[in-house]
Amino acid sequence: MLLLWCGFWVIAIPISIRDMNTKTIPNVYLKFLAVLTAVYLLIDGFGNMPNLLSGFIALCLLVAFRVGMGDVKLIALTILIFNSQMNFSVLSYFPILLVCALAHLVIHGLVNWQLPERIALAPSIFLAFALYLSAG
Repeated sequence: MLLLWCGFWVIAIPISIRDMNTKTIPNVYLKFLAVLTAVYLLIDGFGNMPNLLSGFIALCLLVAFRVGMGDVKLIALTILIFNSQMNFSVLSYFPILLVCALAHLVIHGLVNWQLPERIALAPSIFLAFALYLSAG
């Protein structure tokens, strides 16, 4: 479990930097995280299935709202990781993610005096998980 946690938070830095620079999340990082997740899920299991179902529904809504697929895959992997390890609630996490993304949008708008068409969502995803974990 320690390897998974360390791998998750270490990979957060290059994913966030790359997403802020190019507005994309390369599959190389997601594949590395997916391997760590798969190994851990084989050992520990998937966790609470109703939470996974609500996570799947939330991911379908993100796809419908045209959120980037790299962001959707990253959120899917993180939901699998945290759902298997603790009492994770997708319905509590997504409002935190929305507030983090809106804060990112507002800060960007105040700095550049215009709202961007696309934002890097990966830093907001990781910040929302850190806030969720610290509040739990």
